Amino acid sequence: MKKFYTLLKYEIYKLMVSPATYIIALIFMLSIGGIFAFLLYDYIKFEQDVPLVQMFYRCFWLPTCIIVPLLSMRSFSEEYKYGTFHSLFSVPISCAEVVLAKFLATYGMFIFLWLCSWSLFLAVGFKSGSIVHEIAFASQFNIGGGLLFIAITGLLFVAIGIFASSLTENQIVSCTLTFFLLLVLFIGGQFFADRSQISNLNLYGTYQESLNIFSQLDNFCNGVFDTRLVVFYLSTCKLTLCFSAAAVQEKIS
Repeated sequence: MKKFYTLLKYEIYKLMVSPATYIIALIFMLSIGGIFAFLLYDYIKFEQDVPLVQMFYRCFWLPTCIIVPLLSMRSFSEEYKYGTFHSLFSVPISCAEVVLAKFLATYGMFIFLWLCSWSLFLAVGFKSGSIVHEIAFASQFNIGGGLLFIAITGLLFVAIGIFASSLTENQIVSCTLTFFLLLVLFIGGQFFADRSQISNLNLYGTYQESLNIFSQLDNFCNGVFDTRLVVFYLSTCKLTLCFSAAAVQEKIS
């Protein structure tokens, strides 16, 4: 375990000293800042039925599709490209531990960036007594529910990015593949749910809710926590990381 913690600290250090990480953070803050400003203006001008924070987190797929590929594409692809990959195994450490260390470092950065999004609501809170304050903080529970949902689903999203990076030494290919898989994950569930409603047939059973990410998000924002979703995302994350470890093992064999 000592070797694993050392490797994890090394992966975190690489993220912290890399200029690319701060560029990605800037891109993330600009994207969510633009989304927040647009929604805030819309709420001030027009009456809305859905809380602002819930609408804000409904747009989480766009920043996620941007930062997850950018954060994860360098995890293995860069090691393959510059030939530093085999040096990781100069000490007795397993492929699973290497994959887990890179996953935890990337996931930690992902969560940190989303926690920074809370600063937008805190900044609005300084205008106390205004309409902006009322609509932003009408339901603080929604903010926590939205962040919790992003933290749970982020396990699978980051695992997909690690898996894509473990397949190729080309960072652009890894980034594109991750973006495509995430887009399919976001759009696919919504598409199947809409088709089921249009045809009035529940052909997908419980899988429909498991795939419809936006419906799950609404439930979390409204305080409805389904432990089955936690098991679903944890198990699919573990499965994806197992595929990543198998891909890494293939590279070194």
